[in-house]
Amino acid sequence: MNQNRKILFLLLFSLIFIYGWGAAGHKIINRRSTFSLPPSMNFLNWPDSLAAHSSDADYRRSSDPDEAPRHYIDIDNYPEFIATGRISQDLDSLIALHGSSFVYDNGILPFSIMATTDSVKKYFQLNNFQKAMLHAADLGHYVGDGHNPLHITRNYNGQFTNQTGVHSRYETQLINRDSANIIYAFHNATYVSDINQYVFNFLYHNYTYVDSVLKYDSLARAIAGSYNTNYYQIYWQLAGNFTVMLFNNASHFLSDLIYTAWVNSGSPVSVISTGASLPEKYYLKQNYPNPFNPVTKILFGIRRDANHETQDVKLVILDVLGKEVANLVNEKLQAGTYEVEWNAENFPSGTYFYKLSSNVFSESKRMFLIK
Repeated sequence: MNQNRKILFLLLFSLIFIYGWGAAGHKIINRRSTFSLPPSMNFLNWPDSLAAHSSDADYRRSSDPDEAPRHYIDIDNYPEFIATGRISQDLDSLIALHGSSFVYDNGILPFSIMATTDSVKKYFQLNNFQKAMLHAADLGHYVGDGHNPLHITRNYNGQFTNQTGVHSRYETQLINRDSANIIYAFHNATYVSDINQYVFNFLYHNYTYVDSVLKYDSLARAIAGSYNTNYYQIYWQLAGNFTVMLFNNASHFLSDLIYTAWVNSGSPVSVISTGASLPEKYYLKQNYPNPFNPVTKILFGIRRDANHETQDVKLVILDVLGKEVANLVNEKLQAGTYEVEWNAENFPSGTYFYKLSSNVFSESKRMFLIK
């Protein structure tokens, strides 16, 4: 990373603790993303947690020297972007073309978004919903950065256009002042089949607002005469519409990526204890309703084992060929009666099997999805 960029990031990081740099915007984006997730994911109950951890990635910059490049990409430092509006969308290929130092110096934001999406999926697969949430909060931060045009340009602080300080004026002061005006139009999360193209598409699109952010900062300053209250009123009047759109898109795209990670992990759900008395034996009950469309519940019991306080319990969904298509439970459970819900909205009609296994027990049953 070049020395000027290092100095700027250190300055911005120090401001986090004084002025809460970027905190307001990232909290809004993360919290509101959860409103677009489908009802089948309501068990996560993530709004407050995603907001509370929305700036964790910023805080790590003081201890992790590899963190800062994950927050930006100076995409207009790539000659092929200037020529074609595109760059290589594979990190290894990009490094082969330009060298590792050049690539990391100019930031790896799109690749950090993709890697973090994969981490969310991994922890969903492990049924570790707390770790999935923490990585989803980081994902929200990176997606939010990708929707700030100043995180996608070499002129990230107006240093090349005599507008030094615009980064903080736009991302912090303006948003803190006008956050109440960021009205959301919520959309249902949708599945992303090509995450790489999805991420680069919104970065290419958001880059088109770089000139507007800079132009309106300069115009507001010229009209107001200084960076006073009138400046920020004018700046919001000029930039407010597309800024609201960027916030809406950031939350919506974050919900798409979280939803996609969940679907790709097999759509696991949190196992819920029913609070019933401890069972005297292991059992797996018939799902209900059955046939179902598209939601069904599965009840099972784990009896006490004198040799183990907890047991490794796994509940999976299999298709008629015996291929695992969903992992509903994969964790250590104490003795008790549990209920799990499976939402098969994204699965075709047909016969399925669900299989419960623990240290000393295994049983399967058949169920029918009819759409």
